[in-house]
Amino acid sequence: MVGNRRVAALCTSRIYDLQVYDYILALCDRLREQGFSLWIYSINEDLYWVEEHIPSEAEIFSYIDYEKVDIVILMDEKIKNHTIARRIIKDAEANHKPVVVVDGEYEGCSNVRFDFAAGFEAVMRHVMEQHVVKKPHYMGGFRGNVFSEERKQIFRKVIEEHGIPFDEEKMCSYGDFWAMPARKATEEIIASGDIPDAIICANDFMAINACDVMKNHGYRVPEDVIITGFDGYDEAYLNQPGMTTVDCELRELAEMTAVAVEHCMEGTCGEALRVVPKLVTSESCGCPHCSYQGRASINTFNDRFYRYQDDVRLTHDCVTKMIMSGTLSEAVSNMDHKYTDHMCCVVKAECFRRERNFFTEEPWDSAYNLIYDPEYSDGERLVFDKRQVMPDLKKRMESGYPLIFQGLDYMDRPMGYVVYFYDTYNITEYAKTATLTEMVNQGLGGYISMQYQQYLMERMKEIYKIDALTGLYNRLAFREAFDVIRNDPDMDGEALLVVMADLDYLKGINDGHGHQAGDQAIEAVAHALQDACPGNALCVRFGGDEMLAFVPGGAETEGILDTIARRLDQKSRELGFRISASCGTYLTEIHKDMNLQAAIDIVEKKMYEVKKRRKQYEQEVI
Repeated sequence: MVGNRRVAALCTSRIYDLQVYDYILALCDRLREQGFSLWIYSINEDLYWVEEHIPSEAEIFSYIDYEKVDIVILMDEKIKNHTIARRIIKDAEANHKPVVVVDGEYEGCSNVRFDFAAGFEAVMRHVMEQHVVKKPHYMGGFRGNVFSEERKQIFRKVIEEHGIPFDEEKMCSYGDFWAMPARKATEEIIASGDIPDAIICANDFMAINACDVMKNHGYRVPEDVIITGFDGYDEAYLNQPGMTTVDCELRELAEMTAVAVEHCMEGTCGEALRVVPKLVTSESCGCPHCSYQGRASINTFNDRFYRYQDDVRLTHDCVTKMIMSGTLSEAVSNMDHKYTDHMCCVVKAECFRRERNFFTEEPWDSAYNLIYDPEYSDGERLVFDKRQVMPDLKKRMESGYPLIFQGLDYMDRPMGYVVYFYDTYNITEYAKTATLTEMVNQGLGGYISMQYQQYLMERMKEIYKIDALTGLYNRLAFREAFDVIRNDPDMDGEALLVVMADLDYLKGINDGHGHQAGDQAIEAVAHALQDACPGNALCVRFGGDEMLAFVPGGAETEGILDTIARRLDQKSRELGFRISASCGTYLTEIHKDMNLQAAIDIVEKKMYEVKKRRKQYEQEVI
């Protein structure tokens, strides 16, 4: 509950589908009378009962806030995935919330569904009794699908009642509920040469495509072969010839859903409520044409089609600009236009860790950011508690229209969610949600990927510049950095202190303590030189055990040498063997045309003089 309104969470897919849209309109109006607000959690693709891999888009159902939601309504036939359905039901039960399942059967839930068996039997009996079919053929959906198998058994029952033996091998084919498989199945029927006088299809899309294939081969519908569909999609009424089907009136289903919700709130759960689909006869079986509701939808189809083309051009431009943005603020500003006036985006904070590949590494952060809201977002991500659901939740619920939640995902990794809060019912707006969500998915996902690639390039550049053992510049990187200083007009004539430190007795350390100890000694000299010099110094590993420092502006030489000596004494005590370095210094000036190698040669000569004196001194002491 939010404020004084209870909340019903509707789990579905493809809210722009005309049937789902009609269901939502009727359900929302009916639930509003009961004091409910409707929150829609929607995916934009049917999952088609594929249980092996669950697309990350379905993560949106995990965002249902059971602290605020009072009841869950699950459209099982629209989601088309038992794994997801059971997960939603399990989560609701764990939070002691009742579940109303629409077009499905789950134990412990109130189940509201069409009596598809009665509807399909009405089609079968009409064809067999009114048109006296003698050679019927059944085109099912997926093999083993519960609806497909149920309709096949009804087909068998009715034809056997009319004295026709059932032969599954000859009388049944499968079109997977979709266009291309149905066309292939129809081609196989034609190729067999055994043409039926009626093809009874388990849904409208298969019937429409079977009809088209038959006509392409010169067969007349219905004169040569009757074809019927099932479901009552608008395309069936627009087909030529008009398709005999059944009307699964979603508004009636919404009314029955509201009844189930009311009963659940009163404590009566677990009901089984049914709506019988209505037989709609038309030309494809030989009956008079029935325009029913389809003709009125032509303008809607055209409007959605042309608007879709415009939206594709707009969103493609937005996606490109988002991906190429240098900052998140810039990326978000590129998705800000009139179409996004009624949406906000909540994204996982870890998406924006440039040093991690969000799409391949295991998630670890549960924090969220609000990155876009038309009233609040200026392109900067704001820490967001997703228990708030969205900014100004109560205010945006006042209109009484549904909130629409869709998941954000990229490369099959969930990123967060987007909420749409329209203040009207409009099929065009609902259709845009899929386009806008995909725009954010592609634009934001591409931006995140691009940022990680840029981070890798920066790291590679750093690795290319830095000596792996010492952490100092390598020679090539040093020369690039020094050229910047040398060519800076403001540095012309400035003092330049050059310091060379060369490790003493490297061979003895390697022979006496091993090459790992030798590496530790080289590293110690490098760090001692770097620590001793001012922060603006350019330090480079110039040779195997030779380190150079170039200090623009100069520095106090004795202080540098004393610091190097102290650091090396300390390291010697830590490692248990002596580390020392011979150091030479040379003070010169920075000029654009200065001879860098000459300066290096001079300081190297001074360093060797120091090394020579040290050896003489040690020999005298011995």
